[in-house]
Amino acid sequence: MIEPSRSQYVQIADLLRSRIQDGTYTPGALLPSEDRLAEELGVSRVTINRAVGLLRSSGDVRVRRGAGSVVRSLPRIRRDAQARYAARREGTGAGEVEVRKLNLKSRTDYRRIGKAETPADVAKTLEISQDAPSLLRSRVLYANDEPTQIADSYIPWEIAEGCESLMQPNAGPGGSYGRLEDLGHGPVRFEEEITVRMPTEPEQRTLDLEPLQPVFQIWHVAYTARNLPIAVTVHVMPGHVWTLHYAWDDKHSQGE
Repeated sequence: MIEPSRSQYVQIADLLRSRIQDGTYTPGALLPSEDRLAEELGVSRVTINRAVGLLRSSGDVRVRRGAGSVVRSLPRIRRDAQARYAARREGTGAGEVEVRKLNLKSRTDYRRIGKAETPADVAKTLEISQDAPSLLRSRVLYANDEPTQIADSYIPWEIAEGCESLMQPNAGPGGSYGRLEDLGHGPVRFEEEITVRMPTEPEQRTLDLEPLQPVFQIWHVAYTARNLPIAVTVHVMPGHVWTLHYAWDDKHSQGE
């Protein structure tokens, strides 16, 4: 029942979301047409349109051109910051492992692999001069053919140069970190900085996002045993697709 004290379209969005959650509208299914919903719920089509707009912004539904609004088919993907890199040897990279654990089909499309200019902020993090080039491995990751993230990795060119595996889309078991280990620069420590922002227009197109769907930007830095920053990866990930998980021990409480 629609409560007069609350915005109708917000209440209807909540109702439709509950139907998605209880399986009334199954993953991948079309929502009923706006006309049908308006008739069922006794409101205007404009109200239904606004409600569906909220569901699109939250990622509960997506627009399929020529068909209508489709219920999100992907489950949330859990990104465990600690476990993902320990498990990367199970596949060619941590992102692939996370997707396969949900019995989803993993795919990675590389947009560019090769020598590139190093962005100023990346150069600063890698502790190299701004005019020093990097190996750029730029890719888009998919689950069941839906884009789940953009990941651009930078490795100092003086280290990556000559490693043929790093120049290939499939860098082999353990991904690029495995090859850095082969070169004597294996990462042993990682740092991440996370921000939430709205996507740029190119990111919207690549990740098939609505303009008001926020993304996580994860600035991931890998360090060697000598505390040398060896790689920077910038992940851009739709907020409605991912859950970020972090865990740590409280060393100060041990022994108390």
